[in-house]
Order: sequence, then structure tokens, then C-alpha cells
Amino acid sequence: MSLSVTDVPALDNRRVKTSTEDVLLDRVVPGEVLVIAFGFVSWETRPEFDFYGRLKKLEQASGRHLNKILVRDSGNSWYHRTIAGLGDHPDDTVETLRALVEAIRPSKVVTIGQSMGAYAAVMFGLLLEVQQVIAFGPLSFLDVRQALLYHERRWIAVMRALEQNPPASGYYDLAALGRELAVAGRQTRLHIAFGTKPDQPNSTESVNLDAMHAHRLAAMGNCTLYPFPYSGHAVVQHLIDTKRLNALLARIITGIELAPEPLAITPAWRAWVAENLRLGSTPEELVDILQQHGFSYDSSVAAVAGGT
Repeated sequence: MSLSVTDVPALDNRRVKTSTEDVLLDRVVPGEVLVIAFGFVSWETRPEFDFYGRLKKLEQASGRHLNKILVRDSGNSWYHRTIAGLGDHPDDTVETLRALVEAIRPSKVVTIGQSMGAYAAVMFGLLLEVQQVIAFGPLSFLDVRQALLYHERRWIAVMRALEQNPPASGYYDLAALGRELAVAGRQTRLHIAFGTKPDQPNSTESVNLDAMHAHRLAAMGNCTLYPFPYSGHAVVQHLIDTKRLNALLARIITGIELAPEPLAITPAWRAWVAENLRLGSTPEELVDILQQHGFSYDSSVAAVAGGT
């Protein structure tokens, strides 16, 4: 492992965007929160580092530095094969991350990711015994048998490849891993955000499969669920579009409450309210739906009142 926390220069957008590495370490301030962010899958291009910009915004809002380790899986193997600079399999990678955490000496460690990155955030968060895990739309297993049982075929090719050529170590059921570690007295708080709206072509499921995975993870205990009924798998983009992501990250990572970001109700939404009132929807139901789309309670009530 060639990384050192001594005199590490500060990251910037250009370095994050143009780096050819699989792991980047930001300037270290011992005693501050450490966030380990894992990138999501990308089949057409190399996966990008994730959440760097959001974490910089959170630094500005909180007035505090956040230590950052940015990680990506260039092989799209759900962090089970080589991560250059960290390790060749999960047990290898977690030991390198553990050494980095010990060298940084943070006040708290948070892992975060979406989709493939969410699997890594949960897996390494549990193995490292971090204080907080923030996972957006994670799978709860990489097991072919369970995937067929639950009709979870979205990434079954990855699961088959791992089964046919397994790495030296692997964690293929995160719910089972969480239960095993809980028995050993190790506790990590999980925050699982997920959409419940089906977003697969010709889907016959009543909800998004991400909801099933979230509830499997919640069953291990010490978990908070954040369901979003008007989001599909891309729940991070949904939270960006509805201006709720910054506040959620600030609350979990730094414990600060950000003022709600204003989201204006457009004429199209007002027309939608009027049409649904005409069709018999109750005002209370429409207010709830508008809030689920990120509008404030007061503006939602005003929009519904204006449509009556």
C-alpha cells in the first residue's frame, strides 16, 4: 500500500475527474469526521468517484473539514476483486482501509455509496465497524440462488461471474454478515434510502426490488429506512431533483439541520393538483404526494387550496 496520510495535498475537482487511480485520499485533519465514499457501476466508461462534490458542499454548510477517501471499482465486481492501491479481494481491501482509518484518527467514520457503491458501503462499513453507513439502493446479496428465488435478475451476470471464479474472500449476503457481527457485539448504524416505484421495463413487481433488499438489511437491527415512493433505483438523483439530498447527508454525517431548500410548485404541478381534485383525490392525499416530491408542507397546502 503506497498511500500515506502525511502531507496529503487537498483534492480538487480536476484531480477527482481526471485521476487514473482507484482510490484517492483528501487532505487529512485528525479528529474530524472521515467519509469513505464508494463509486457506482458504469458499464460504458470507467466508474467515477462519487459524492465528492456533495461532501464539499457539506463542508461549506458546516464550516468543518471532512476527511475523505474516494474509492471506485474499475472492474464493476461489486468491490470483490482488485481495487488498485487497496487490495485484491474484500478481506485484503478492508485491512488496508483499516490501516488508513487508524492513521487518520477521525472522530467518526461514515461509509457512503449508491447502487454498487452502496453494497460496498454496507459491506466495508460492517467489517470496519464504522459508526454510520449511508446506502442508497443497495443489494443485500450477491448470491445466484437467492437472486433467482427473489426474481432479482438486474445484476445476476455479476453474481454468476463471482460464483464461477470466486475471489480469495467474499461476502455474498450482507444481511447474514450483519447478523453475524451483531452476535459478536459489533454495532454499526445503517441508513438505507431506496425507491419503491418499479422502474424496470415490463415490471410485474408491485414495488421496486430495492425495497426487498432494504427490508432484508433492516431485519439485522440498528437500521433506519428511508423509503421514497416516487423514486426508482436512482434514488440519489431523485433526492437531488427534489432538493433533499444535502439536508439528509448533513443530518447523518455532521448532525446539523440545514434549512429546507426552496422548491417552487410549477404551473404543471398546479394543473396536476386541479386534475386530481376533479377526479376525487382528497386534499390530504395530494398534500402528502407533493411533500414526497420535495415541496414544503406550507407550499403543498397552498397549492391544494388554490386548486379547489
